[in-house]
Amino acid sequence: MSQKTLLELKKALEEEREALLKGAIESVLRTASYKARLVEKIKEEGISPEDRELLREILELNDRNKALVEAGLSFIEEAFEVLKRVITPEAAYGPSAPAEARIISREA
Repeated sequence: MSQKTLLELKKALEEEREALLKGAIESVLRTASYKARLVEKIKEEGISPEDRELLREILELNDRNKALVEAGLSFIEEAFEVLKRVITPEAAYGPSAPAEARIISREA
């Protein structure tokens, strides 16, 4: 019953981790949908006391995957900020621009 579903969820989390490490976003999205269905099924079935250890392992896997997602998002946010500074003309030529990038003359 519930243990079979918990094992399926554990396997899905392991597959999700592999997809995250490979950057396979479509696979991550499919896995997320599948995980949500499994969680609903587990809620309906309930968890027996014997399944507590397996549930702990699942929660640890989920936390690891969450950390991977957060690290990836952090990297993307930092890259976006760098690109935004490079693309924004004020950053390149305004008062806060590096000295070598400032406009010397508008008449040239």
